[in-house]
Amino acid sequence: MTKVPQLPFLEQIQEQSISYNELKGNEHKKNLGQFFTDINIAKFMASLANVNIKQHEINILDCGSGNGILAISLLQRLDTLNLSLNVKLHLYEIDQDIIYSLKSNIEMLQSHLKNVDLSFTIYQENFILKDINQKFDFIISNPPYFKLNKASNEAVKMNYVVHGQPNIYMLFMAKSIELLKDTGEMIFITPRSFTSGSYFKAFRCFFLNNAHFEQIHIFNTRTKHFKSESILQETIITKIVKKQIDKVIISSSEDSSFSDYNEMKVENELIVDAHEPECVIKLPLNQYDVDILKTFHRSTQTLQSLGYVVSTGKVVTFRSKELITNEHTKNTVPLIWMNNFKNKQLVHPLDFGKEQYISTDNPSLLIDKSNYIIIKRFSSKEQKKRINIGYIFKDKIEYTQIGLENHLNYLYRKDDEMSKKELMILGDFLDSELTDKYFRISNGNTQVNATELMNLPIPDDIYKELISARKHKTENTRYERTTEKIQYTRALSN
Repeated sequence: MTKVPQLPFLEQIQEQSISYNELKGNEHKKNLGQFFTDINIAKFMASLANVNIKQHEINILDCGSGNGILAISLLQRLDTLNLSLNVKLHLYEIDQDIIYSLKSNIEMLQSHLKNVDLSFTIYQENFILKDINQKFDFIISNPPYFKLNKASNEAVKMNYVVHGQPNIYMLFMAKSIELLKDTGEMIFITPRSFTSGSYFKAFRCFFLNNAHFEQIHIFNTRTKHFKSESILQETIITKIVKKQIDKVIISSSEDSSFSDYNEMKVENELIVDAHEPECVIKLPLNQYDVDILKTFHRSTQTLQSLGYVVSTGKVVTFRSKELITNEHTKNTVPLIWMNNFKNKQLVHPLDFGKEQYISTDNPSLLIDKSNYIIIKRFSSKEQKKRINIGYIFKDKIEYTQIGLENHLNYLYRKDDEMSKKELMILGDFLDSELTDKYFRISNGNTQVNATELMNLPIPDDIYKELISARKHKTENTRYERTTEKIQYTRALSN
């Protein structure tokens, strides 16, 4: 990580950001998806840039400029190289109230530069909608973050990377990849959310076909890296190039001080697998995480390939108010919530302030009783476990059907009912530290997505146990739980 000296006015720019936030308020920021970059982050991002010493003409793009702190930090870095550079800087910013500060800051920068001959253009235009007919050596950005309507002009123009409801930052990344020279570098700070989830699948597949990660920096906290902002989601810094990369630098720090900065190199095929249906991007933090990825990477089977299905509970309570009740009658069946599970076992009815029954008047909301693994759909990064499960055993249900609340996923066999032994083997696997850790590495969202569960690789030893359980299917076969530590230490050592 190259050190970048700090010009005195960088602190002034950060003070501008704080004052501007106080002046404009949250509604203005929300409408623009505007979050100002911290000085330390700007300097770190600039330090990632590598310049060819034979290159003297450089084209730079900052497509969400704000008050210019990222572009200024990058130009400051270039100025320390003593290479006598001619730089053309292109800045896009649609917030008319900050344009004056942006222009003043860049002009102030010009007076400090010694080895860079700088010319710049500010475009007060929509970056996504504007047709741009040039390529760039460096693209650096903290793009806006907000959800777009799928019918918006921006989403329609870039429909090849849109699936479902897009986020504007993803479109900034996709367009920047298109505008990057083959030898160029793109350095972005964004939410981690694009690395997984169905809404970002089209973008991820586009990315894998057009660019590569050279470095990914992960913050271990969600709240300490934007000092002047209230950020409640995981954020990462990515350095993206067009050239082939064999090993990706994965770095991390607790916060934007970078005082505990660590990095390691990880095989690119462990981070991104072009053959994986969802094109999920995996982010290990340490060697243990890498070993887990290697274990799962060797797997040839997934839940889906083994015939398992993960579906979502059908009862959306606010849409079914007239059907749900606490009264047990001949026309009601159990309505099951995650709170109904104690030590993974179903307890029903249970008094915790939620209705315990649902009417049979709408059969489409109900499922037939069977052996199921129940998986909680939502968690938080701070929770001890990302995957939380419970069991439903057919022989413990007195009804022919049940209702499952919408915040639950349920796992079952498509072609046949799971035996208790098969269910417990699979449940122990899902409930293990190994699987929970793999899911955290692969999924930055707090939602436990059904599609991602379906594509969960099954290590070979678990696969063999499941197949054996199917071949010897008897309801009175007792499953003896293997000690998790022994079982999964073996898996990691294979």
